[in-house]
Amino acid sequence: MSTEQSGSRGISRRTLLLSSGAGALAVGAAGAAAFAVGSTTTDAAASAEPAVAAAGHHQAGISRPQTPQRHCLITVGTLSAATLQSSLSALGAAITRMTDPDDPVQHVTPGGPGNLSVTVGLGTAALAGTAHPSLADAVELPLFRGDATLPVARRGGDIVLSVNSDDPMILEPVRGELLAAIDGFAPTWSELCFRGPAEDGVARNPFGYLDGIIRPRTSEELAESVWITEGPLAGGTICVIRRFQLDTIEFRALPSGDRDQIIGRRQSDGSPLSGGGRDDHVDLNAKTAAGELLVSAHAHARAAHPSFTGSPLMLRRSYSYRDSEVDHGHMFISYQNDVQTFARTQLRLDDMDDLMTYVTPTATAAFAILPGFETDRPLGASLF
Repeated sequence: MSTEQSGSRGISRRTLLLSSGAGALAVGAAGAAAFAVGSTTTDAAASAEPAVAAAGHHQAGISRPQTPQRHCLITVGTLSAATLQSSLSALGAAITRMTDPDDPVQHVTPGGPGNLSVTVGLGTAALAGTAHPSLADAVELPLFRGDATLPVARRGGDIVLSVNSDDPMILEPVRGELLAAIDGFAPTWSELCFRGPAEDGVARNPFGYLDGIIRPRTSEELAESVWITEGPLAGGTICVIRRFQLDTIEFRALPSGDRDQIIGRRQSDGSPLSGGGRDDHVDLNAKTAAGELLVSAHAHARAAHPSFTGSPLMLRRSYSYRDSEVDHGHMFISYQNDVQTFARTQLRLDDMDDLMTYVTPTATAAFAILPGFETDRPLGASLF
């Protein structure tokens, strides 16, 4: 779980709405409780947030809104290859309808969509069924530590939908409308997620540390590190999702100095142990007067540093989740224009990061986030 990125897969609508409480879509009461934990915004305030336009060169929910919404509902599933093109087109039209601030869908968003956004991506099997089957290679991930024991349903997927909003109450009804537009969809897993209040887009993770401090911020940095610029996916990006169960109890029981050493930053304000402020880069060469490294050899900040992997920046829009007393943790979500940006970093974390002692992967997937869409350019049109 890279908390430090310095430098840088046909059911009825009723079944879809009910299945979030049992079976593959294991959300249930614990997921609802997570909403309560994560929400401090009233429904009225959430619905008053500026609308996020669905149309554009890029999909919403990646760089806009700039600060991730407080809540999200991630759904991974399988698709019918025979109806993929028509399903994507219908899905794009449904997204446009759900997010229209001037004509709210009364039975779904009666107070308006607020800052609702929806992001759609395709996995390897779905991409292999397009007119450009080689695109499947763009989302191939190696098996990281712990992945080999994961259930098949928790590795990969044909499609991902991320429905995000500051208002948690609209997420499931919006998802129900969207999934009804996909012919032949079958769910594999889903998660209700939340995040704490952010300052300049930086929020605390379940370990209590500030997360995603160093990231691409400017349009130039996004163009360099996030957006795909050529081919059928131009305007899109690659999304990696890793669901991590965290041993926060054991970690928080450590002395504060030990926790900081494992992370490589101070918990209080996020500043690097090498010196400077929260937004400063970690100096990996900084030492004490006695010649000891200020950022330890196995600190997370050192293991994740891109100077060791040659990786550019990753755009982090991660969340927390809580399914039960024993299953809670971190929903890592990153966007990058090359899946190897993430893969090289995670392999290094597996090899030398002390933080991984407290981390257990429970789902892993990568998806090609489709280019943006307009009225005259349906979602996924460039793939067919």
